[in-house]
Amino acid sequence: MSAQDVVTVAVAVLVPVVTAATGILSLVLQDRRQRRSRRGRRRLAYEDASRQVSFAAEWWAAQQSLPAAPETLSAGQSQAQAWLDQASERVNEAGRQDADDEPQVTFARLLLLYGMQSRQAKIVRLGFYAGLVAMACWSLVLISEVSAHGSRDAVTGETVTMLLIAVALLLLRFWAVSADAATDHVHGGG
Repeated sequence: MSAQDVVTVAVAVLVPVVTAATGILSLVLQDRRQRRSRRGRRRLAYEDASRQVSFAAEWWAAQQSLPAAPETLSAGQSQAQAWLDQASERVNEAGRQDADDEPQVTFARLLLLYGMQSRQAKIVRLGFYAGLVAMACWSLVLISEVSAHGSRDAVTGETVTMLLIAVALLLLRFWAVSADAATDHVHGGG
């Protein structure tokens, strides 16, 4: 086997590996973005609750400074307590969201082997699987061509085809995930 053949076989093996590594990197970056978004929502919930508590305290102090009947003060106290309870619930809800398990980069997530809600996402996932099969077949064809015939004529075309399939796989994966996430948001899942 010549040096060119070794390079060709290496490309045939490395394109799927690099595609998988890119998929894993995209999952890691997606999880990081979601954590930052969750932290931002939690910070806003705490700030809103803090403002609500401050308002309730100031409002209650103003109510007490006005001359009023005991029934009016009792109603005011109930209202202030309701606002404090709402603020407390807002903080508790933000804490519950943090208690959810962090998603892990898994083989199932990488290959979209989990239940999807959207019909569009399921169809795109089928295209993703077809692309995976095509990439595996193209890799085998390229390796067998080089090892059996030492043919370099089709190697460049095969390599370019594999690279295009790899890019298409990444795009299909992103499309399937975003279509499923859009369905989750529409149905209140996230």
